[in-house]
Amino acid sequence: MSKQIKFWMVLLLIFISGCSEGRKDVRDISVITSIDLGTTNTKLNLLDGSKISDYDLRVSVRTKEDTGVQVQSITVNTPSGASFTCERDDSGAIDQKDPEYGIEVIRDFELDGNEGVWTLAAIANLEYEFFGDGIYTITAQYENGKDQIELRYGEPGSDDPLPFPKNNGFKEPDVTQPMTSPITFKWDTDPIAQNISVYFAGGGLTKSDQFPATTTSFGPYDYAPGQWELELAITVERKGTVDGVRFTISKGTVYSGEGVVK
Repeated sequence: MSKQIKFWMVLLLIFISGCSEGRKDVRDISVITSIDLGTTNTKLNLLDGSKISDYDLRVSVRTKEDTGVQVQSITVNTPSGASFTCERDDSGAIDQKDPEYGIEVIRDFELDGNEGVWTLAAIANLEYEFFGDGIYTITAQYENGKDQIELRYGEPGSDDPLPFPKNNGFKEPDVTQPMTSPITFKWDTDPIAQNISVYFAGGGLTKSDQFPATTTSFGPYDYAPGQWELELAITVERKGTVDGVRFTISKGTVYSGEGVVK
């Protein structure tokens, strides 16, 4: 998959603050205002017939900048014991392998008015258990203290995990064969789905949209001749509040393939 599409998915699927469980641990000064946490299973289908399935973790945290302290870093601890830290001077660089885990990790910090926006994404791990279901601990570290939230990643009111929605890709047209414009892409949705999005890139051009969960087609539209990367994302999400902090948790299944337009 191209880095352009992978980076787009990181940014898009962070959107995905109902009810779940979390627990306050340490809050010297409350600086965390919202948490978006999601995982994605990407199913990659290439023109040469090869298929790859991997998992991404995406976390976006907002912190106050007007509390008299300045947050220096955000650390996310997963249920499996993996730990990822985003520093204040991180700038969203991609193609950077984490030396401890050997996977790509995107880290970014930027100011949005009187809030800091911290983005962390761990990309293309082959085993979901590396991230896992259960308690995620998010820690905002500032000069002389920290704000820490424990957030349960799972179905509200139970020990059940969030489900990955079904996504079998495009049922029309047959993307393994050359396609002719105008093209209408069609797919089957999952009854548990809450969000659907598409993204297409080819020849320096892109097309994308987001839809209600009942949507099953996109088009007809014209596409320039050549090779296109085709992506369909189906997600579920849950929203709530823990200790005054808004949160969204989500899971998505992404079909990513290649096709040729004549």
